This record gives sequence, structure tokens and C-alpha cells, in this order.
Amino acid sequence: MTVTMMCMTFFVTTFILVPMSGKVKELLFSGTGLYHHLIIPILTTASYIFAEDRASYGWIILPALFTLAYGLVMVHLNAIEKVDGPYPFFMVKKQGMKKTVIWMAALFAVVSIISAAVSYRSPLQTDVKYVFVHGLSGWGSYDARNEFIPYWGLTGGSIIRYLNNQGYESYAASVDPTGSAWDRACELYAQLSGTRVDYGAAHSKAAGHERFGEDFTGRALVKDFGTSRVALIGHSFGGATIRLFSEILKNGSYEESSCTDESDLSPFFKGGNGDNLLSIVTLAAPTNGTTAYDLYEDEDFDRSAIYIPDEYEKNSDAVSKGTKAVPDGRQSYDYASFDMHIDNALALNERITTFEDVYYFAYPCYSTIQNSDGSISPDPEITENMFLKGATYMSCYTGITKGGFTIDETWQPNDGLVNTISAGAPIGAPSTEYVRGTTIIPGQWYIMPAYHGDHMSLQGGLTKRTNVKPFYLELVKLIAQCR
Repeated sequence: MTVTMMCMTFFVTTFILVPMSGKVKELLFSGTGLYHHLIIPILTTASYIFAEDRASYGWIILPALFTLAYGLVMVHLNAIEKVDGPYPFFMVKKQGMKKTVIWMAALFAVVSIISAAVSYRSPLQTDVKYVFVHGLSGWGSYDARNEFIPYWGLTGGSIIRYLNNQGYESYAASVDPTGSAWDRACELYAQLSGTRVDYGAAHSKAAGHERFGEDFTGRALVKDFGTSRVALIGHSFGGATIRLFSEILKNGSYEESSCTDESDLSPFFKGGNGDNLLSIVTLAAPTNGTTAYDLYEDEDFDRSAIYIPDEYEKNSDAVSKGTKAVPDGRQSYDYASFDMHIDNALALNERITTFEDVYYFAYPCYSTIQNSDGSISPDPEITENMFLKGATYMSCYTGITKGGFTIDETWQPNDGLVNTISAGAPIGAPSTEYVRGTTIIPGQWYIMPAYHGDHMSLQGGLTKRTNVKPFYLELVKLIAQCR
């Protein structure tokens, strides 16, 4: 409404009032006219086009109806001589009824065209709805900060808005920034179904927190989630979140159903749903854990023997501060940091099914380079400063986890926070390397070519900015081809 009215103000001033009066300077370039007729319409339109979600076409007629109502009232007031103007085309007694009708019809047509122009976005290209789930310390559309700096796109502009304007219906969920995969999956279900968060009677009692959380009744993230074809896209720990979500959605939870009366059991934990789940995509996800956590607990790994430049040391606190959970009484296993340890991630994988009717894609990232002596180190040209210290350790680390899993040299390439090899398919799951042009089938993981960038590159980068809009446009088109 605001943008259309401001554009209409500019149009009327520039193409009607200025030619009629000849007062170019007064109406456009001085006094209040400079602001009301020129600067404000331009800034309003620019901010809407580049920084806001487009309105649906259902609203296009509204500005025209308001304009018509305003025009009829003003013509009537001019006719009974209660008002004189304020525009020449309202002066029905001076110009006659015929000219007035022509003016009103023309202005109605113009405002309708303007409304359609500012609201335009590409028609829907597919019936798939794309749901994006952020990683550790992330945020989404339910969070106020997303309006100022979107998680998906960061300083390069909202990827969600871009995809919607391209005709690919996309949404950004908001789950616990530091919570466990379980808690985040429960929150994702509540947002998609438009219900109150239910963490489960058994889980909440064991983990030491309230059973129920935020209520999303009446403000579901996706309308008709249960009947829409849905693709889930998870960055970083969002990958574990959407995989566990798919498991509970389809197979339910024995832990919850076995100790909760059916009348009190969330449909999420009953299972038997998810036939509409089309695809799961993980981006730079610690699917098999990350040595970024394990190496600090390995007493046999001597970090003091590894040279860390002063500038790497100085900026490393940003990661630990940004990803560290504030203890709130929950058990230690109910945090994301627990699930990202390699042994715990592998245990989580054992609980999650690779479904035969779902299409799976995994996109690893890497920002390390191989040195002349054969060693690996982070590339400071493409790696955010806050990752450089941890990435240096990861590039040198080998060892054995407490559970007996061997971390060899193949785990050294990384994106600053996640080992590149870990961001592929879950170990043991059916998988294959993706080859462009190949026939895609459900029920197996396609490991995509590793993206050359650090852990934040697929967000758009923070100080190491990358244009990822082409990447996401290609991704949603790939998913849309799945049947």
C-alpha cells in the first residue's frame, strides 16, 4: 500500500501537476515537494524492492480500491462545494462530469498498473515448498534480527526473498540456536504444523526441562504443510535437525509413545506422517561429527606444538562465545555441542533412517589448501578470521575417539568448523558421488562436489562475501526435478 501510494504520488506530480502548472522546481526540487514528491517515493520503492518480501498478487487490487474510494469522496466534496481540489481532476464543476469520469478511470488504471509492477515476482515454478533450517547459533524468520541481517544471505541479501521472487516458495525456520537435534526437531514440527512445541513427556523429564515450549498456533511457517510437497534444507547443525525430524515424522518415537497416553501424545511422536517429504539437503553439516570438538578433549593431541599466528589467536574467541550454550539446567546431552562430537553424531545416525521415497543431497565445503610439504592449512583468503585457529588444529589432527573411531588424514580438509569428509553422507548409509546429468533416484545420498568456501560461505559469507544466489537457484531447480 505504502509503496504503491508513494509511486502514485510521484506519477501524479511528475506527469500531471508539473505539466499543468509548469512548477518543476517547486513541486519536485525544493521545499516539502523535494521530500514528499521525489525522495520519499524513490527511497520507499527501493527499500521495498531490495529489502522486503513481495506481497502476494491477491493484494494488488487493494491500492486501486483505496484510490477509487478517495477519488469518489473528493469528487463528491468538490461537487457540493465543500472542497476545492486539491487536484484539478477532482474539480467536477469546472471540467464537467465526462472529463471527471475519464480522469478517474485513467488514474484507477494507472494505480493498478503500479501496484502490479511493484508486487511482481515470478509465477510459481513448482509446487515444492522449501524449508530452510539454520545451524548452531543461527536464526530464522521468527527472529527479529532476520529482518536486519538474514541468516540465509547475511550481508548479501536474503536468499529466502530472492528464491520467492524467482517463483520458488521458501521459508526460514527458527529453532533453538544451541539446543539438541531432538529439541530443534520438535520446534521445527511445531512451526510447520502451527502447534505448540511439545518436547515429549519422556524426553523433557529425562533432560530436565519443561515439556512444552512456544505456541505457533495461528502462525504456522508453512500453510498446509501436511498436504504440500516439502524439501528440507539444513545448514551446519540444521542438517542433523532435519534428518532427525524426518525420522520422528515418519517413524515416530517409541520412547515417547511407550510412556505417554495416546490422547496426550503429539502426532509428531506417533509417526506415520511425512509422505509429502520430498527431499533432504544438508549444507556443510557435521553429519558424522566434527573434530572441532573432539580434538580439544584428546589428551594425546599436543596443540602447543602447532604454531598459531597472533591474528588467528585474537579472533578465535568469536567462535567459542557464539556457539557456547548458556547452561539452563538441562542435561549435558541436550545441547548441540553434544550431538556434534563424533561418537555422538555416529550414534545419532544409527537412529535415523534413509527413507526409500526421499531424495538426499549432501554439500560439503572446504577452505583448506595443501602446502608444498604436503600438509594442510586453512586458506586465509576465503576463511573467516574467527575460524582460522580452529581450522589450523583440525588440519593437523589425527587420533582415536573415546568410542574407538579412527580419525585419519582424510579428516584434515575442513571448512573451518566441519571436516569436509564428515559433511557427506552418514557413514554406512547408501550413497554415491553426484554426476551432473545422472538420473536421480530416492533412497540414497548424493554427495555433491565440495563447495570451495568456508563454513559460512553458503550463508553468503560475513567478511568473505560470496554470491550464493546462483547456487541456491540451481539447488531448488534440482530438487524440483525430483519426482
